[in-house]
Amino acid sequence: MTAVYTWLGHERARTLAVALALTGMAFIYSSSAKNITVVVDGEDERVSTHARTVAGGLHDAGLAVSPSDRLSPASDAPLRDGMVIELTRAKQVLIERPVGKSWLTTPERAPTDILAAAGLRFYPGDRLWVDGEPRGEDVAQVLSSPSRLRLEPSRSISVSDGSTSWLLRTAAPTVGEALWESGIVVSEGDRVEPSLYFPLAGISSITITRSAPLTIEVDGLTIQTRAVGGTVGDALADAGVALIGLDFTRPSLQDGIPDDGTIRVVRVAERVEVEEKPLPFETTYQPIDDLEIDNQRVVETGAYGVLANRVRIRLEDGEETVRFVEGDWVAREPEPRVIGYGTQIIPRSINTDDGPIQYCRAVSMYATSYSPSRAGVPAGAKNFGITASGQPLTRGLVAIDRSLIPFGTLMYVPGYGFAEAADTGGGVKGRWIDLGYDDDNYVAWHQYVTVYFLCPLPGLAWIFP
Repeated sequence: MTAVYTWLGHERARTLAVALALTGMAFIYSSSAKNITVVVDGEDERVSTHARTVAGGLHDAGLAVSPSDRLSPASDAPLRDGMVIELTRAKQVLIERPVGKSWLTTPERAPTDILAAAGLRFYPGDRLWVDGEPRGEDVAQVLSSPSRLRLEPSRSISVSDGSTSWLLRTAAPTVGEALWESGIVVSEGDRVEPSLYFPLAGISSITITRSAPLTIEVDGLTIQTRAVGGTVGDALADAGVALIGLDFTRPSLQDGIPDDGTIRVVRVAERVEVEEKPLPFETTYQPIDDLEIDNQRVVETGAYGVLANRVRIRLEDGEETVRFVEGDWVAREPEPRVIGYGTQIIPRSINTDDGPIQYCRAVSMYATSYSPSRAGVPAGAKNFGITASGQPLTRGLVAIDRSLIPFGTLMYVPGYGFAEAADTGGGVKGRWIDLGYDDDNYVAWHQYVTVYFLCPLPGLAWIFP
């Protein structure tokens, strides 16, 4: 038995030694890990690795490097704890030039660096589009990574401006754009040969003849322009100012441009104006005895009248010089519209849930309902539950538009029963009837119904709007 205990003791000791050895190895392995930062296209990532080289560290980070990518430090550089590795992925960039298009795979991001990688240079005067956006001298400020560059190289053009001549470099498509891009101001009236809109391709020189300042007073405006000599008529033609009809100028069209450089155009208008405006007609109503109530008939359609005013006017520069008032008159008198409304009352009978009734009028109305506590009057108020006619509100009393239906009018409302007009409401107007209830038997109404007015009719309005 003692031998067995001895053997078990040795086994426990051996197991403990192995466990301690493994723990020590794990600690040593963990302590040997290097913590590095990998920056890929500006995005950084923390990586823990046991690799010995930059390439191994990137492999542990799950990153593959292509030959066109930019890597710093180099892939075979020894890996150190705390090292920062920068990887810039290469991308394809389309480069367009007048001679054609080409693709470039490069890790460069700045437009000028991309051009340099393609063996191209950006000179002053060149035109460059970055992803479709035109760029000039500010191209160095572009921080984005473009996918398309378009380069148009500049060319030399001789410019003669009076007694001064010089060369300018430009890639502009037209004469005008070349001068504008170079900061050469061409004033209105200056003569440019070839013209500002002439294509720059195929020409080697531009000639500018400067004009003198000219002031044209026309249409209440003062136009500051320029002219290269000639007559008043020539200057106006160059400025696009046309004379119409009786217009005239000071000086006259045949005179030379005055020393003070001011030309006045006087606009002359002579016309006869006839102004017409409609005269409204009135609408009147008249009863028709043989037409049943609630029906209408157009007796006369009516017609607008016409009021005419004729004036002869002569204006110079908008100022009236001569006026002949030829008067105004009623060219056509208005004719009133006459609407006939029925006054014939024909009693009729109808069977209802409450038995047969005889009525003299049936009107479509919008029905709502209310009760004492729903009438908007506080329960403690003196007039709580009292109608405008002085009666206590209960089922059978209704609110109406009193201008159409007088108090005491008896009606029948299908689904409600017999009703008496006994109340009014601030919003109850026209074809609106508010059905009264007690609080304990209230039924909500929101619908159109046909209201039957029982005979006789005590002074109802003949026309319901």
